[in-house]
Amino acid sequence: MKIQELLQNQEYTQKRVLENLICYFLDISRENLRISLDQDIEESVINKITQAYDDFVVQKKPLEYILWYVAFMRNKFKIDHRALIPRPETEYMIQAVNEHVSTLTPWNNILFDIGTGCGVLWLSVLLHNPSFFTEAYLSEYVDYTLSLAQENFEIFKPRLSKTKVNLVQSNLLNFVKDISLSDSNLILVANLPYIPENTFDQNVWENVKNREPKPAFVWWEDWLDYYREMFQQIFDFWIKPTMFLEMMTRQVDVLRKEFWEKIKFQETKTFHFNIRIVKARIK
Repeated sequence: MKIQELLQNQEYTQKRVLENLICYFLDISRENLRISLDQDIEESVINKITQAYDDFVVQKKPLEYILWYVAFMRNKFKIDHRALIPRPETEYMIQAVNEHVSTLTPWNNILFDIGTGCGVLWLSVLLHNPSFFTEAYLSEYVDYTLSLAQENFEIFKPRLSKTKVNLVQSNLLNFVKDISLSDSNLILVANLPYIPENTFDQNVWENVKNREPKPAFVWWEDWLDYYREMFQQIFDFWIKPTMFLEMMTRQVDVLRKEFWEKIKFQETKTFHFNIRIVKARIK
């Protein structure tokens, strides 16, 4: 069977998904797909495409978990059930960090990524600023999620030779008590769970509910306790990072009222669903 024949098959109604699967299993780009319509597909490959298509349509498995990668900031990162699938809107955080970094001197800068997940935040920051950070610390509470971040680091390690990378299993910033940060400029990124449970239950697609780790979205009663705990650790350890955080607009207002004496919150990026990228500084 040729690619064009498969694309024209009426049994496959999700054409965009089918195109992605064809590109993946034939190892061709979407740009080359249209000039490869006469290419033959082996039966064994068709079987793989059909199974993957069924996983998406019938089993409601996210496409990223089927393909084992997610595209983020023009790079491909490994992803599976061990971590939340990074959303395109979180790319705004990397843009905000890049804008901030462009105003600084590349000297003794240290990057923190708290709750690193699969590692796309810190990896993207380092890949876009390969000579800026002396050191990076990536913390994750769940050991098997940290192992996924480690696997992604190994993929991009050759491009990150100028930064000493430390992956640590830790509750948020608890690792800081064991390291020296004197005379360092700290930049912190964090996309901690903040989605209200009723929002998750009512507005999230079924494949997300059934397949992705809910604790990566939702946590505790008012959905801000992770941020509160992290702020308290910052105060306890006497550090002053410039923070880039993701949360809902009304949550920014809640934290601003609670911490107005110690932290300045500035909304730097806005996108759909009432989400904000926040730049926060210790006063």
